[in-house]
Parts: sequence; C-alpha cells; structure tokens
Amino acid sequence: NHCLCQCSNGPSHSKLKQQQTIIMKISAAAAALLSLALPAATAWTVPRHHSAVVSSAHHRTSSMSIRSPSLLQSTTVKDAAIEEVEAAPDTGAREFGVVNTNKLSKLYDLVVIGGGPAGVAGAIKAAQMGRRAIVIDKPKFDAGVLPNGLDLFFGGPTGLFSKALRDLAKSTNVGALRAQEMESDVIWKQITNGIVKLAMRNSEGQCRTLARYGIDYLQGSAMLLGENDPINVAAEKKFAKDMDSPEDGLRSVKVTNTGVLDDYVGFVDDAEVTVTGTKVLVCTGSKSTRLPGIPFEESHRIFDSDTVNLLGYFPRSVTISGLGIIGIEFANIFNALGVKDVNILVRGDVEASTKKLGMDMDVANELMRLLKASGVKVLEGTSVSEFTYVPPPGADDEYIEMKLNDGSSMQTDLFFAATGRYPVGKHDETGLESAGVEVADRGMVGIDKKTLATSSKNVYAAGDVIGAPALASTSMEQAQRAVSAMFHEGEGDVDVGMEANHDDPLSIGVWTIPEMGYYGLTKEQAEKEGYSVVEGTARFDQCLRGRVFAPDGLCKLVVDEKEGTVLGCHLIGKEAAEMVHYGMALVKDGTSIFEILQTVYTAVTFHELFKEAALDANSKLDFGVEWQEIFGILQSECDVDFSEEYLREKFDAIDEDGSGELDEDEMRALFASMGRTVSKRVIANIMRLSDVDGNGTIDFGEFKAIFDKIACPRDEDEE
Repeated sequence: NHCLCQCSNGPSHSKLKQQQTIIMKISAAAAALLSLALPAATAWTVPRHHSAVVSSAHHRTSSMSIRSPSLLQSTTVKDAAIEEVEAAPDTGAREFGVVNTNKLSKLYDLVVIGGGPAGVAGAIKAAQMGRRAIVIDKPKFDAGVLPNGLDLFFGGPTGLFSKALRDLAKSTNVGALRAQEMESDVIWKQITNGIVKLAMRNSEGQCRTLARYGIDYLQGSAMLLGENDPINVAAEKKFAKDMDSPEDGLRSVKVTNTGVLDDYVGFVDDAEVTVTGTKVLVCTGSKSTRLPGIPFEESHRIFDSDTVNLLGYFPRSVTISGLGIIGIEFANIFNALGVKDVNILVRGDVEASTKKLGMDMDVANELMRLLKASGVKVLEGTSVSEFTYVPPPGADDEYIEMKLNDGSSMQTDLFFAATGRYPVGKHDETGLESAGVEVADRGMVGIDKKTLATSSKNVYAAGDVIGAPALASTSMEQAQRAVSAMFHEGEGDVDVGMEANHDDPLSIGVWTIPEMGYYGLTKEQAEKEGYSVVEGTARFDQCLRGRVFAPDGLCKLVVDEKEGTVLGCHLIGKEAAEMVHYGMALVKDGTSIFEILQTVYTAVTFHELFKEAALDANSKLDFGVEWQEIFGILQSECDVDFSEEYLREKFDAIDEDGSGELDEDEMRALFASMGRTVSKRVIANIMRLSDVDGNGTIDFGEFKAIFDKIACPRDEDEE
C-alpha cells in the first residue's frame, strides 16, 4: 500500500553541496486525498512514473463492493488530482508542520507539546501577550497527513470526526441513495469525502491562524527533558545572555521523527532537533481506555473512540459498549445514517449512567425515549463476556460473534468500545515523569489549580491531560489561563484568565440528534446544597418554532423557591447546545424567573421556551410573579425588623375577637398600626392571593409568610 518516491533537494546555486535524495513514504490513502487538498503548488510531489501505482491502488478488481480498511482510504480519487500532482513542481517542500532550523535554534518564550484545542489556544494566548511560541505535535495517524504536511486532525477536538459525521448524517439522505441502488461503499465514500473536507477546513484554518500570529508549528514526537539533563544545561548556558534572570531557568524539548527546513540542503526528513523555551505547556490530551477482553488488534472491525476516526466502511449493524457522551452520540449518529440495528450495552442502568454525566433525569428520560423511538436498543445490565469470532479482513459478509453476560449470543458488523478515556501523562515518549512532572497512576498530571503549574519548574499543563472535565472548551480556557499565569509580570492589572475558578461549573453540549445541553444544578444537586427548589419545564412544541419545525425536546429551569433565581438549565432538542449558553448566563447572573417573564423574546425562536419554563416554575411558587409588585409596594419603606414576636404582638392587638384570623378591614388597620398605609386594592389582592381556603380571612401563618418575604435583610455588622 505504499510507494517510494525520490525527491531532489538542495539549492542549485551551491556547488559545494550535492543534491540530496530524500526517501519518503506517501500513503496511497493520503495520495487519494489530493483531490480534496489545497492546490498542490506547495505539496510534496509524486513523480509521473509513479502515478499508475497510486491510482491503481483505488481501482476495483471487480464490480463487487469491497470495503476500504480506513476512513482516508475510502475517499474518492479523481484523475484530475493525479494530473495536478504530476504537473506540480518537484520542490520537495512541505507547507505545514515544518520549521526552519534557524528559527529552531533560537530561544522561544513558550514551547507547547500537543496540537489539540488546548495547545493551539495556549500558543495563541502567548502570541497575544507578545511572546514567541511554537507548537509541537505528533499526528494521531500517519494516514491522516496529506503530502503537503497538513494533518487532518491538527487543532481539532477528539470528537471532530463524530461532529462531522453527525452533520453529514443530517444532510445525507441515505435512504434515497439506497433507493437508487447505490452500493454502501459508494455512499460511504460520499460521506467520508464530506468528513475529510470539514476536517481539512478546520486544520487548515488552525494552521493559518498560527501563521498569522507568527507561531511556529512542528510535526514530531516531543520529549520533555529534565532540568539537569546535559542538553538542557547546555541550553541554559547558550541562552544565558537572552534572559534577564538566568537563574529562572529554561526547559528543553527533544523532537524526533520530525521534518525541518535547512537553508543549505532544503527539507530534511526523520530529523532530531532540540527546542528550548522559558516555559513549556503540556497539552498531550487523552487516549481511549481499552478494557481487557476486547480484541482491539482486530482494528478492521473493533473500534475505540480514537480508531473510529479511521472507519472505512458503512456498517450494517453497530454495537456500542458504554452509555457515556461518546457512546450516546455515535448511537444516535449511526441510527440517523440509516443503520437499522444499533445496540447500546450498559453494564449498569440508564439512571446511574446518566447521573454520572450530571444529566437531569427528565432530559435523560427524553433522550432514551427518542433513542428507543428511533429504533436504538438500550440493553441495561448487559456486557460482552467473550468475542467468539471476529471475521478476518476481506470477509465482509460475515459478522462478529459475541457471547453476552447472560449467556445469550449477539451478532454485529461493528463493535465500538466507548468505555471512557484516560490522560496521556504516563507515557515514556513524552518523558514527563522522568523530567520531574508529578503524574498519577491513571496518567493525570498534577497541577496548581490557580496557575496550572506542574511540580516541575517552568512546566505547566492544560486540557485532558490534567483530568476532568476534559472538554475542548474547558481545555482551551485552561491553556489560556496557564499562559496568563506564566507570563504575568509586575503589579499591574491581572489578566482576567488568571481570575477564573478552576472548579467553576461548566456548560455541557452533547451532539446527539437532537442535541442536549446543560449548565448548573439539577434538582437533586440543588437540594443537596441546601436549596428548596421548584422546576419549570416547557416542551419544544410549546413555542411556535418548535411546533412547526422540531416538536421533540424540552427546556427545564431549576429555580430557587425562595428568591425565584435560576440555578440550573437543562435542554434537549434542536439547537440545545447553542441555547444552553443563554441558560448559563441566566444562572451566572442570578437572573430570576420574574425578569425572564418581563423579557421580550423574538418571535418564532426557541428562546421563547425559557419564558414558558419560567411560567411553569412561577405556577409552583408560593409567591410568584403576581406578588412582585405588591412586595415592591410593601418594601417601599424598610426600617423595621419584622421579628415573629413583633408581628405576633401587632396581629393579636388587631384580632380583638381572638379568632386567629383577620378580614380586609382588620388587615388594613394592622398595616396602619405598623406605620404603613396600604391602599384598599392592594389589601384586597393580598387577601385574594393569600386566602387559600377561600374563607375571606388570613391567619397568622399566612400573614407572617408575607412579611418573611419583605423583611429587610439584616446588616452583617448588626448581627
């Protein structure tokens, strides 16, 4: 599956240097992507006499449907792409992932290890603070690197593939394509072509952004060296004059399996270089947890959350182990693609699994209802005890045979182990432990929560490698906060990034179909924290846009019963992952449902659901929105401490007959005795709203509850 290409390098003007021949392997799969890549002016080039080798690798030997082993090899090859490669000048130059040796020989302010969302965000933050930065990243998959050096997965989150696949599942009418008797492998090519285009757009955009900020990007395997490593000691001597305080120290990173540009010989492949910076930011991410007993070596049929990115065929049936966010997303996506037999195996039960995710149970139940209604089977208390047979490559008509824990058997075309991920800190290749970085047994790097500094001098960490929550959004924030901390100087204004609380709650978006989003407390969590709460719920069909376009879903607000403030927002439905940010703002700002009810929302938008949910919550409050103006009137003068003894004394003085209840006239006299003149209409409405039993009077308990609401908060000094 590989061809060897010889490319001449070296400046023609130098008579002292001979032209160097660089041998490089170009995956036939990657060459197939040239039809989707940038114009090939800056790409590695395939000599004309090799073009037949490249193209023949993708020609079918018969009219049968033949599965491709990976995502990238399932993309379409166009003759025009091969011609473009043949016509390109043989410059031997790569556009992405290489750095000139002159640049690498100089001191960096920041060296970032890892090119995911955290690493890229950290490097950009450093550049925005006027620092010189470099990102060093080892591509996840060799087949994911195009000949021009563009890594399709660079700068993207772990779930980039699933998000792209979800988007295409929504826009591709697989049923209509099958009705036209289009073969599965052809349909999958169409889908994967779209995935590759979306991935390219992201990685290319990230590379361009780094270039605009003057940030270098080097592909290769990075190893952090210890402070006392001879190479690092030599670097400290070399760059001593470049530092204000040499005693602050430096950190060096050894990069292997990299390609660099040399002014004399041009591009040098498989090189080894040392990069030195005043600070190092570790963003090595996470990897899929591989449980024992699952034959992951059968990678053509058995996948985890990393290798599924290279899925190269359209599965006939799918079995997913695990009810985490990744498992739920993929079950939903495969179902939307028209896979008829999708099963989720859950070791425990749905309630326990969803609670671990911090999910509201009503949202979780709605998700399960929609999954089951679409045909997805959720098997609780079920796991695979043995894989009795996995078909060999090429046996595409056969199925994986599994024995379940209850003794029954199951067949599936694809098995996906969505059993969690672990931080990549305990990896010999990165050298973190040997360099003095404290790493837990599970691979999580220990940090100071405020600065994100590790136990090793001048080394910081962010993203999945420091553990939960391990989300792209939080990883980026962590990296920016770490850079703010490491480069903050003097006594001036503190960067806002440094003021963030590492343990602040986070907004969660789950890219199912429809989406889920949640932020803040569930009812159960709020009650554990001592709140008395009510919930306000609105189904999506309670707003016009939902009724017409997307009736499935709900919006829930968890509300403090005493103050009416929103403590949590939980959503499932179309655009829920977008709407949750408004819910987050409501919670963080301490917004009350009374303010929501006064807000005018644009017609025919999903945001109208927030008002419907607020109305539902209001109906469950003892003192809802209808009381708010009355309370405003009663609180117009606030100079009395309404203790129970004071209220009882005033109440009994008016209650001359000792009945324990007051009518309207007595209530008005009571307020007057307390120095408050209240109009007849206000008194009438107080009586109407408070008179639960309908006897036309108010007892002391009802009266006291009103004053508990309007009592002035005591000054802390007085207490």
